[in-house]
Formats: sequence, structure tokens, C-alpha cells
Amino acid sequence: MNMSVPQPLSAVVSIPLADIDVGERLRGVDVDAAAVIAASMQEQGQRTPIEVRKSGKRYRLIAGAHRMRALELAGIETAFAVVVKADDLQAQLLEIDENICRRELSPLDKATFLARRKEVYEELHPETKHGGDRKSDQVDSLVHLIPSFTEATAQKLGLDARSIRRSVARYTSIVPDVREIIANTWLASSGAQLDALARETPDVQRQIADFVTKWDGVRNISEILRQIRNQPRKKAPTIYDKLVALWTRADEQTRLKFHEFLQPGLSLEDSE
Repeated sequence: MNMSVPQPLSAVVSIPLADIDVGERLRGVDVDAAAVIAASMQEQGQRTPIEVRKSGKRYRLIAGAHRMRALELAGIETAFAVVVKADDLQAQLLEIDENICRRELSPLDKATFLARRKEVYEELHPETKHGGDRKSDQVDSLVHLIPSFTEATAQKLGLDARSIRRSVARYTSIVPDVREIIANTWLASSGAQLDALARETPDVQRQIADFVTKWDGVRNISEILRQIRNQPRKKAPTIYDKLVALWTRADEQTRLKFHEFLQPGLSLEDSE
């Protein structure tokens, strides 16, 4: 059972950028955002250190890809960094947590990071996974001390448990190739529309993704489906339609009140 927490090896140190390997990231670097950071660095220097870990004679980046790119754009050849002792999974967890806490994450980005965090957390703590590894009596006796992924994530990152589950469900229900296609479109920024997309079959999801990339003017999954299926546009309900719908849903007491409201008018017509 791996319960260790990554620990800093030292205070902030200066490391040449050439000695730091960035590696693959769950989220690509936004060059425009990096350029804004670079402009600030040229005036004020690097104010927030990156996080790295040792990898032989070199370092591997844990957190701070945008700051790394900004340093390059600013022409700064060294980075202030905190060296952390962490294995591969712990390093991934640190990268994920730093990104989840950023406000500019789209709902799709957030779903991606939370889903990956779930994978890493349950790999570090398989006993918390449903049907997980409980091969020893010791694990059975201690498993209640380890919070579930949702509980641990909610506590550490200050997120609502329900929103965590919803985000992970978005990620797992949308097929990978569709997630890649819509990553830089308006759809990635709408949680409600992502949920609507997630309810469709993989083939329909691909049709929707193709539509989104070609037609930017339509930003509603229901309307996209209507156009894909060549269905007629629904007419707006009339006042009469709305009244009938309300009458259908009304209970007996409400209907009696409505009769009482109409009765004076009916009596007047009868008297004429």
C-alpha cells in the first residue's frame, strides 16, 4: 500500500532549461497564454517556481509547462524550481492537481484531468477501487482509513463530490476520438452540451463532432441532431398548448380553483 506523499528535496534552486525534460502533458501549452506570462517575466522575472523531479543526471517537469514555455519565449535560460521526490504516478498526480485548480480549464479539460486522476489514484491505492485488491488481512483492516477517489479529491481540491462524478462520467462516456476532435471547439466549454453529447452512441457522437467542426453557428446538441437527422423544426407551442399542458399536470384541487375562476364569465354568458 503506497501511502507516501511527495516531498520537496530542497528549497528553490536554479536549473538550466536545457536540463529539464517536459515530456508528454495531459494538456497542451497555450502559446498565447505563455506569451502573456513571458511578457510579465521580462519585467518582473519568474515569480513562481516550477516543480521538477530528478531523472538520472537530468530533471523531468512535474508542474509548470506554461512557465517553462514562457521562460523560453522571454529568452531566460534558467528556471527557478522546487525539486520534488516523486515516482511516476505521484508526479502525474501533482501535475493533474495543479491543472485542476486552474480557473481557465474548460469542462472537457476538467473532465480529462479528473478522469486521469481517478486512474492514478486507484493505481496508487487499488484497495479503494470497487472490487479492488484485498489480498491480505492487513489491507482489509486498513482499507477504511484510505478515502475513496471521490472523497480524497473533494477534500484535497475543494471540489463538490457530485461535480467530480459528473466530470468523470463525461470523460468516460465520450469516445476518445471525439474528445480529441472537440477539444478546441465551443463544445468543450459547455458542460450541459457535453452531457447531451455523452448520452449519444459513439457513432452519433462522431457525427455531432464532425458537424461542430464544420458549422460553428449551431451550438445546441438537440438542434444539431435535428439537422443531422433532417427532422422538421418543432413549432413553438401556442398559449393554448401551454394551457392544455398545465391542465394535464394539474391536480384536482387546482382544476377546481380554475373552474371557480371561469365560473363568473360562464354565468354572464348564460344570462345573456
